[in-house]
Amino acid sequence: MNAKRIIALDVSDRVRALERVPLLAGAPSEELHEIAERSHLLTFRAADVIVPEGEEGLGFYLVLAGRARVLRGDVEVDQLVPGDFFGEISLLEGQLRMATVVAAEQTTCLGILRSFFRPMLVRNPRVALRILEEERRRLLIARDRTEP
Repeated sequence: MNAKRIIALDVSDRVRALERVPLLAGAPSEELHEIAERSHLLTFRAADVIVPEGEEGLGFYLVLAGRARVLRGDVEVDQLVPGDFFGEISLLEGQLRMATVVAAEQTTCLGILRSFFRPMLVRNPRVALRILEEERRRLLIARDRTEP
């Protein structure tokens, strides 16, 4: 069961949390402030489904606290820890979610809606480049797992 709960933090607290996320390192403070204003914090209990495989992607998520499992079918393909992110592929490519993400313990994520995600990347190409670099890393890992 997806039992997300929205956490109320003021914008300055969200900016401080964003400053610690490697993906956003070096982003201008105005950009962090705008992301903080347009994002929301969600908390999930252990075993809560954060996003299900096959669903339309409506948001991008940054893991701020806790740990989550990435599943394709019943197979765990990755684990996410603070600083990791997910949901970008379905937003960038218009695809359905390629995996289910489940909270492995109490997990807090910052969510960014699709309507703000692309404009954020256009304004901050450094973040877009970091996302692409992470995608490359994930593809290499997936390839290595499937090669004999």
